[in-house]
Amino acid sequence: MGDIMNLDETLVLTLSEPYPDRLWQLRSDLLEVGIDIDHPALKVLDYFYLFLNELIASSTAREYSHFASILDMAAVAGIAIQNLMEEGDSEGWMNRFLLGAIGEGMMVLAARQYVKAWEEEMKANFSAAAWSLSDSFWRISMTLQPDLEQEERRSLVDTLVAPIRSSELNASGKAALIVRYHQFLLLAWLFPWLDKESKKPKEDSEAF
Repeated sequence: MGDIMNLDETLVLTLSEPYPDRLWQLRSDLLEVGIDIDHPALKVLDYFYLFLNELIASSTAREYSHFASILDMAAVAGIAIQNLMEEGDSEGWMNRFLLGAIGEGMMVLAARQYVKAWEEEMKANFSAAAWSLSDSFWRISMTLQPDLEQEERRSLVDTLVAPIRSSELNASGKAALIVRYHQFLLLAWLFPWLDKESKKPKEDSEAF
């Protein structure tokens, strides 16, 4: 069985540097420490990995590196990921995260056409991302807000994915928002799971 503490470090790196290789490492670490193969976080990782690969294929290494640096999860609304994991304030960090989801970094990207090729080449990928994100948001809402009326849930999910489907937000803004949403979903699923796993009694590896 792997080390939960090492997994925390991998998650921080993944959210600070959203690259496919980081997601690959995170998935491997999660499976090693015993996460269920059907856990929703792994499905989010699948969607996230595929989207980032397509995004990188449509940009130069320098362009994507700068794009990724703006989307450093650790900078969102002044949140330090390590502190989030230690404080156990799930409701508080989720609210702060959503408020910061369209914060300064994303607005910088949305204000200009950062990579022109994204506008045309990524249309189908943006559409696919909106589809998968609507499913992911519905599932996380069912878990975190089980008493919410279905009509309200639909309105909430539709509101979240509307900018990605809109022609008013340019490609850079859409890409930034999609990455940010995946970051949120990973934390939303993994934060409570990690908290629960860290409180389990450790097995005595030296027992005979």
